[in-house]
Amino acid sequence: MTTPAVKLILVYVTAPSRDVAINMARITVAESLVACANVIPGVTSVCTGYQWQGKIEEDQEHVVVMKTVDSKAEELSQRVRSLHPAVTPCFVTLPIEKATADFAEWIIKSTHSHSI
Repeated sequence: MTTPAVKLILVYVTAPSRDVAINMARITVAESLVACANVIPGVTSVCTGYQWQGKIEEDQEHVVVMKTVDSKAEELSQRVRSLHPAVTPCFVTLPIEKATADFAEWIIKSTHSHSI
């Protein structure tokens, strides 16, 4: 395993439905913003609602885990916002500290065509 010179990241996004999650995955992969997007269906999210309402919300969501390079994070964030129905969608980046050289190279090559 190695840490490549290009910083690799995972992006964690939640979506309110399968259709939104799949659409987001297909578009971001097609636009070379991500190498791969994994859609994990049917997670239950328990969150605080609007703080002034003092309620706890419980909803079914889909998680989308995207593999990309750090230089795509801002463009990807903007694209997710354009595709997501929420005013404040969940968008979290996590560094990939180590990856096999061939896997890292695949992510880099897959996201190369729209480099910023």
